Amino acid sequence: MNKLLTTLIIMILSAFSRTAWADFFQYTDQNGTVVMVDDESKIPQKYRKQTKTTKIDPNNGSRTTAVKVNNNQVLVPVRFNYHDTTVDAWLLLDTGASTTLISASLADRLGIKTASTQSSMSQVADGRVVKTFRTLVDYLAVGPKMKPNAEVSIMSSNGSELAFDGLLGMNFLGDFPYSLDIKNQIIEWQQ
Repeated sequence: MNKLLTTLIIMILSAFSRTAWADFFQYTDQNGTVVMVDDESKIPQKYRKQTKTTKIDPNNGSRTTAVKVNNNQVLVPVRFNYHDTTVDAWLLLDTGASTTLISASLADRLGIKTASTQSSMSQVADGRVVKTFRTLVDYLAVGPKMKPNAEVSIMSSNGSELAFDGLLGMNFLGDFPYSLDIKNQIIEWQQ
């Protein structure tokens, strides 16, 4: 990843952690670099029409996120953004998954093409090694927590239709301390 872009993202996220929640604005410059700013006036005039605005705190400052608990499975609402497409999906909270995994159908809804991914092999819970495809999404967010440039693995399903679109893995969960309240069906995010 471009070091300048990484530095820019870190600076923006640092500013967000010290200030009130705000929107951020994203555009792609003439070199194909995705630029994110927290002030619309920082966007060059020629990019204003293509700017995408993202609400950084969809829960209006809430420190909790409602989840669904069914048969000891915790389903988490996750928002993905890939290029100009934003999709909301339900993922199974999985602390055993090192990387967030999404279904091929969710990848299709996001517009992710196999040609833009990297082929990989991943080990699943029963020990089998399966072919997956890895890519970065612009961000993934759960309630008030957002991770830009998050890696996801894509895996096709050969079985029956599941009640969720993938697994929310430790590459997201490990960055945001939380506790799970099964009885009230919420995730409580720590500061």
